[in-house]
Amino acid sequence: MGVRGLKTYIESRNRNYLRTWTFRDKRLIIDGCNLYYFLYFGCNLDQIHGGDYDSFEELVTRFFENLRACDIEPYVVLDGGADQTNKKLDTQMKRQQAKINEAFALSVGKKGNVLPVLIKEVFRQLLHKLKVPLVQCLAEADWEIAALAKEWNCPVLSNDSDFYIFNLEAGLLPIAHFQWRKVKVDRWTNKKFIQAKHFTVRKFCASFSINADLLPVFASILGNDYVNLQNIKPLGWEEYSKPGTEQAQIDRLLNWLSQFQRPEAAVSALLKLTDNTEKNFIQEALSKGIQEYKLIPGSLAQFFHSKMIPRTTSTGPLQILPQQTLGLLLEGKMNSFIIDTLVHQRVSLTSQVEDFQLPCSSETSRPIRQVIYGLLLLGKQQTADKPIKTFTGTSRCYVEEYGRQQSNRKLSSQKVEAIQTKVIEGLQLEALWKVPHKVQLQALLDTLGASSEMLSEIQPALQLQVLVTRYWLVNAQPSPSKVHLWGLLLGMVYGNFSSTSQTQRDMLLTLKNLQSGQRRMHLEHETAHVYSQWQFCLKWSLCLNRLLCSPVPEPEIARLYCGTLVHQVVGQLRKGITPDSLLVRGSSAAQLFKELKDAVVSLLGEDFISNMRTGLEHRDAEETQRDYNDHNQFIDENLMYEDIDDYDDEDLNVNTRKKKAKDFKNEIPDISYTIRARHKAKARNVNHPSKKHERRCFD
Repeated sequence: MGVRGLKTYIESRNRNYLRTWTFRDKRLIIDGCNLYYFLYFGCNLDQIHGGDYDSFEELVTRFFENLRACDIEPYVVLDGGADQTNKKLDTQMKRQQAKINEAFALSVGKKGNVLPVLIKEVFRQLLHKLKVPLVQCLAEADWEIAALAKEWNCPVLSNDSDFYIFNLEAGLLPIAHFQWRKVKVDRWTNKKFIQAKHFTVRKFCASFSINADLLPVFASILGNDYVNLQNIKPLGWEEYSKPGTEQAQIDRLLNWLSQFQRPEAAVSALLKLTDNTEKNFIQEALSKGIQEYKLIPGSLAQFFHSKMIPRTTSTGPLQILPQQTLGLLLEGKMNSFIIDTLVHQRVSLTSQVEDFQLPCSSETSRPIRQVIYGLLLLGKQQTADKPIKTFTGTSRCYVEEYGRQQSNRKLSSQKVEAIQTKVIEGLQLEALWKVPHKVQLQALLDTLGASSEMLSEIQPALQLQVLVTRYWLVNAQPSPSKVHLWGLLLGMVYGNFSSTSQTQRDMLLTLKNLQSGQRRMHLEHETAHVYSQWQFCLKWSLCLNRLLCSPVPEPEIARLYCGTLVHQVVGQLRKGITPDSLLVRGSSAAQLFKELKDAVVSLLGEDFISNMRTGLEHRDAEETQRDYNDHNQFIDENLMYEDIDDYDDEDLNVNTRKKKAKDFKNEIPDISYTIRARHKAKARNVNHPSKKHERRCFD
């Protein structure tokens, strides 16, 4: 959510709505999604090479260490699934199209903001490691955060301008003004604190002599993600603006509203000034908008204290989830896309920097998602309030996936069938926690095209990443080369030792120098595409593994991929440098690389590895230099949209950009709907190594 233009208005330098506050020794409710957006983008971490998760991990760790040094108790709240009423669907579609445009812009050297595929997974995993209290809501988190802050009477740390409207006694600390990097010491008490800016509705309303109950009316007229009344004329409040003030519309509206005591009076006065044709629409929109900001006690406090699952989950589509699964979902240990699958049978796929002349990199992992859909939708009973959608004239169940399809940049949807592997066919979802471990493991192995015999010789700590790598090598299109495989494995080695002692890090030699001596690199689209495919495969394999009660151990995700490093390693390997020469011979790092290499070879066979293209050959110049002459025109016309991002660019001290379309209708290309056959490339190759397992799993 977010109120259009309000953040800039309140935080402009010539206003005094934000007061300096030395913050310490208090509870703090943190808008988790806002936090990881701000930390990643605000600190200029890599976006075009798939993300640097190790650097992000360092930032997050330091952030919470500094809070604890000041005796601040953090409680992090994350967004969950989309709202059940679909009232924000249009905004979500526009936002997703904008993200596709931004990913494309980054791929051709323009500016944009795109989070890496696994960033939320890394964030949640790290917070559990740091023992930071965390709750993942079942829907959007804004209202729950505000309700908890009111109940506990403590401030909220967020970038969302909706918290300027919620009437919270303890107020809001805008992230952009929260100086967490510079922990200071009070010279009188010798206690540490963080300097912040503090906003309260009470002080803001006092400056306009306006009743705080009128702020939801104000926000609804300005427009947010749920209500858009921007097209209505400034009906009678022009005279209330002060000459020469910035953002005069907000001044006018606040001064006009100050003459009313109650929201009902303001709405009634507004309706009298409108045409009869608009009255019903405006009244309904304002009523919904006002309702969004009404606070009653929520359920987060109880879950934070006792892990008690809210009673609201006992009805509706989520009631079919086992209590263990639901608990993990609320604890943030399970992907929230489960909620959208069950509630809407609709999933939005993340956009990444990739080769936009090829189908989206998430295509490779679609069979994994299909098994997840099967577990969730075929292993459940239909509920009266939410029957399962099926294909017309058949009993087959499907999920609508929204993302970039084909080789274009338009948001579209496709119906993806939910399937089950042989071993879990007909198994109820609630029974997954009761079946033997070997059944859970076999379901994972069947999906990833491996066998238990293959897995037996691989140490448990490496199993999931190696299984995912095998699946990726077999199914990715275009097929990864050897330099991509060795670069990925060397990146895993680097991640494993990068946080250890200096002596162990020295074993990495050239890898260490490559990472510490980063320079601006030309983006190689093929490499970006295949590594994006691998990350998607890992993301959905992690989700499946958790849903199957973790039959294999979950690795530390931040240790598995470092974008800038692996891209530089690929560049070195293309020059003919051998992987072994980048490590100290006989070192633990060299031994780990050998273990990873041997594990992959054992899963695929020597012949498969031998037949892989080396990646040393130069690609054809015409293929390397894509014809992007039409792309610049596309960026200028369609790249960015105002105020529809999950975070607000106005708070980031980075060189962000916004291109506003002249006509709102032209801001987003038409959403087309397509249905594509699953995994066509693999299906064409009858001799593909995965075909045996595909027949066993999906026939």
